[in-house]
Amino acid sequence: MTSEQIILQLQQEYQNRREDNLRLFEQRQDEACAVCPGLRELIQQRHAAVMRGVRASLLSRNKDQSATQSLPGLMKQLNAQIAQKLKEAGLPADQLQPVYTCAVCRDEGYLYDPSRRMCDCMRREFNRRMLMESGVAGEMNTFDRFDETLFSDEADEKGYSQRKAAIAIRDVCAAYADSFPNTATRDLLLMGKSGLGKTFLLQCIAQRVSQRGHLPTYTSAYRLFETARKAYMENDSDVLAPFMNAELLLIDDLGTEPLLNNVTVTQLFNLLNERQMAGRHTVISTNLSMSELKDRYTERITSRFLDATGCRRLVFIGADIRRNLKRKAEQA
Repeated sequence: MTSEQIILQLQQEYQNRREDNLRLFEQRQDEACAVCPGLRELIQQRHAAVMRGVRASLLSRNKDQSATQSLPGLMKQLNAQIAQKLKEAGLPADQLQPVYTCAVCRDEGYLYDPSRRMCDCMRREFNRRMLMESGVAGEMNTFDRFDETLFSDEADEKGYSQRKAAIAIRDVCAAYADSFPNTATRDLLLMGKSGLGKTFLLQCIAQRVSQRGHLPTYTSAYRLFETARKAYMENDSDVLAPFMNAELLLIDDLGTEPLLNNVTVTQLFNLLNERQMAGRHTVISTNLSMSELKDRYTERITSRFLDATGCRRLVFIGADIRRNLKRKAEQA
């Protein structure tokens, strides 16, 4: 599903939400009127007074202010009478208030202040669905679900353990996501063998950043370079625009994609270079060591990972935790 299709889907859902909440409001109003004699007449008088005021202000040729001068006093009087009716019936004061799932946008999904923009409630849901389209599974991979007991706590001669290292890396990733876009370093590079939790933490970052109202773009290296090859073969740089322009780009498993002559290396350099020049954030995971990255992608690219002012390297250590994860799942 494209971003445009997701937006259309959300707009329909918000319209349905408004209709459902309107029915709920009307139901609450009917319930109140059923136990408050004279309440419906007061509500009708209030509505009629508002409509008269609107017509007077819009249709008066001379925009005579006196046409609406009495409206505030009348509204105050009617509101007081309605509030008294509700109180006498033992109903809450907000019984006749409009019902909104989001009081900020009033279930419109958009704000106009002054230009049209998504309300935070719609943006968070839009981001969540975009992540799901890119392969980030729902609420499964979040920092709250990080299980430190999957990692060995056996200390080495320096008193350091795989668990201690994993927790430290988790904390760095969480701080990065919580401070985005004002991060300590622009980029992160997660390095280590397979089965150490790199993909999990990459998706945790994506989820947390999305929850905070930003739109991350998550992709596998294979998918990224398939898109890059398409851009190259069709001589169409716009194909790569979603990755070039992403607010936060997360690339998983760099090094697993097939190399195509110099296309892969050239496209990766251009991608990283353009994003760094624009100040955009990139987080990458890889099973390769720095020497292997250098052999595969050249020093020109790896030098960007070695720049400590722009990129922080997080090195995962220890044994594959997938066996522990499987055993815990079987015991659950």
